[in-house]
Amino acid sequence: MGKGGRVLFVHHPQRGWEIPGGHLEGDESPEDALLRELFEETGLKGSLQHWNTDYYPSGWVGHVVVERTELDFWKGEDEKVTEVRWWNTTPPLIQWTNEEFEDLATYFSESV
Repeated sequence: MGKGGRVLFVHHPQRGWEIPGGHLEGDESPEDALLRELFEETGLKGSLQHWNTDYYPSGWVGHVVVERTELDFWKGEDEKVTEVRWWNTTPPLIQWTNEEFEDLATYFSESV
């Protein structure tokens, strides 16, 4: 999973484990949308470190550092998220593939 240690995932009832994210609303910037979605889905605030704008043709993936938590897992406020959890291994994925996640972990660990 790269050198970063733990990665924060949210569990969606149909899509399974995935990294927090979503879509732009109104005139917000991609960074504002990413940080809003992070807060809505996890209750945490973070700061954007890097973007990977090349991996997906219709979306970006951001490397965000979030505030430390004492909990390893919790229930988020977002009704579409059943659990928020820190992982230090790749969780069981439904829509993401292990290769996608490992590729992105490598990309972000090399861009730091």
